[in-house]
Amino acid sequence: MTTVNTTQKTPIIDKGLDDKTIKKLPGPPEFTEELRMRQETDGVLLESYLIYEPEHQATWFKDDKALLGALDFDEKYQPFLERRGDWTYCALAIRHLSQEDAGNYSVLVKNKYGEKANHVRLSMKDENAPNKDGIEPTFFRKPSSRQEGKKLHLEAEIEALPRPEIIWSVGGNVIQENEKYSLFRAIQPSNPNIHFVRLTINEPSGADGGNYVVRAVNSVGEKDCTLALNFGGDDESQDNVPARVYEQPVLLQPNPETLVLEAHIVANPKPKISWLCNGDFVKESDRKVSRLEPRHGEQNKWNATLTILRPVKSDAGEYKCSIKNKWGTDFTTFQLG
Repeated sequence: MTTVNTTQKTPIIDKGLDDKTIKKLPGPPEFTEELRMRQETDGVLLESYLIYEPEHQATWFKDDKALLGALDFDEKYQPFLERRGDWTYCALAIRHLSQEDAGNYSVLVKNKYGEKANHVRLSMKDENAPNKDGIEPTFFRKPSSRQEGKKLHLEAEIEALPRPEIIWSVGGNVIQENEKYSLFRAIQPSNPNIHFVRLTINEPSGADGGNYVVRAVNSVGEKDCTLALNFGGDDESQDNVPARVYEQPVLLQPNPETLVLEAHIVANPKPKISWLCNGDFVKESDRKVSRLEPRHGEQNKWNATLTILRPVKSDAGEYKCSIKNKWGTDFTTFQLG
């Protein structure tokens, strides 16, 4: 493998979108999620998305050494930086996989406002070889929160071998399953060393706020990660409030020609909002307008709205409002039609 201490500026591939369609968001690079691994027929893709800003520079690393990617299809590594609506697709293709490809991969993205790194671990296991050391627990995806009706899910993905013991705690107290808390775990079908873990809090209230810790332990090592949660009340006056939907969304029709999808959010700092319909990002136009406005007289609370003017049959579908700030992520859904 060839390494070089350089920064590669990969050209953005414009998918036929013009400047009026693109919503430019000046600021340092920001990923929408942790790097994920996706299996391909001739290798693997390490991929994520960035909030769109047109002058990104991306450098990929393996075990802290810069990789010399190339745009030639036959090369071992091929980086991608493609504009896709309001987002930039950032990925690295690794072809002709072998045991030597295992390691810690990261991408450092820079623009004139700052820089941001994202990382993932790629494990290559020989199924015919005896396992001697195993895999120390590593967070493949860090804990995040997700609201579902009167339930709040805290979810994470952990790479480990052998199968780790999972311990959830809050305020130093170990959480046991009961009417308040439910525990769930499963393995990723494409990689049995990736363990999906979830803690569900039933009917969360202000008393459930705190630092939630998930800890993974096996014979090779241990690792923990913390997710800070606030649930309203006096905590809403604080500076660090994870973005979440705090009550059921509403669908308004102020007149026959207008539909308004409205989500009620608590967050600090101000969250970033994206709208999707049937899995595709909603692009603003003369008929569809997205807004995020503070709720009058209520600290750290926001109204996220998507207004659809002159609705037509093709506007029907499942709409998703996704919210995120530095402390947490959440979403809610609407069904039209």
